[in-house]
Amino acid sequence: MTTLGICIPTYKRPDFLIRCVLSALEAAGDRPIRIFIADDSMDDTNDAAYAKLAQWSNQIVIHRNARNLGIDDNIQQAVDLCDCDYAWIVGEDDSFMSDSVRRVHDALQGATHAFVFANYAYVGDDDNRRLGQALDVPDGEMPGFEFVSKYLWAAGFIGACIVDRKRWDATSTAPYKGSYYTHVGRICELLAGTGEVLPARIIAEPCVANRVEGTDTFTWKRDSYGVFFGFCAMCNAVTRQCPSLSGASMQAAKVMENRYGWLTLRLAMRLRSERGYDVEQYRRYLSRHTENGLKRFAFYVISISPPWAFQPLVSAYRRMRRGAA
Repeated sequence: MTTLGICIPTYKRPDFLIRCVLSALEAAGDRPIRIFIADDSMDDTNDAAYAKLAQWSNQIVIHRNARNLGIDDNIQQAVDLCDCDYAWIVGEDDSFMSDSVRRVHDALQGATHAFVFANYAYVGDDDNRRLGQALDVPDGEMPGFEFVSKYLWAAGFIGACIVDRKRWDATSTAPYKGSYYTHVGRICELLAGTGEVLPARIIAEPCVANRVEGTDTFTWKRDSYGVFFGFCAMCNAVTRQCPSLSGASMQAAKVMENRYGWLTLRLAMRLRSERGYDVEQYRRYLSRHTENGLKRFAFYVISISPPWAFQPLVSAYRRMRRGAA
């Protein structure tokens, strides 16, 4: 039997962690799975959660890091703990859709794919309000070059990523250090293979609920633009590491930038309203990546303005989008 492990990097959010683990167990049904938790809290914040989870399953492995690793390295740590055939990475604040783990477990039986993409749904801050889904593509195989060039952005969400555990060990972490996207760079190496680019297996029906609203949604918001430009840095590293995917990775960076509008004033205002953008990020990133002087000045003004100044605009825009949907 092909085995599946759920790998959860966690940091001081016990309520989310409990919900995530219980949703995995429920979605697995009678399929045997193991859960691996890499705890970067460095204190006893999650102790009560672990005691509660122990009552539900004896297949939960908990590892407390000896030092704080940070978001990116703790993702790698969570996968390193896994001793199953496939490792499914997921964030502690995400949850599994009904029956999804059982479906994936069954789909992996006899599989030989190096990377499996589990589609996901976007949900609101109340978890019950579904806002859409990441990809609208058929179930089945997709050429690796096509996946990287068009849809690599979607693998930035770790809950979409299921990797062949043994082949994962043959990939590198060093080229992607500091990018926030080490796991995506390693996935590109998996798809590049040792010769011909390998296909990605797509599971089209959403498997994980990705919470995209709420002020605590993204743990990296103190360096929002570092995350955005980190994706470009990761793509550049893939070009060097995987020549067969060089064109695809460069296209992936363009798709990512266009999709999220990194250099738009609208995004800067939204991030400022959520305290995810400040003058330090302006100086570090936007001041030297914005050629238009007027726009550069606007980015600066936004960075020093009080967050409350933009909150009504952001709320109105979200209401307008919900009405249009």
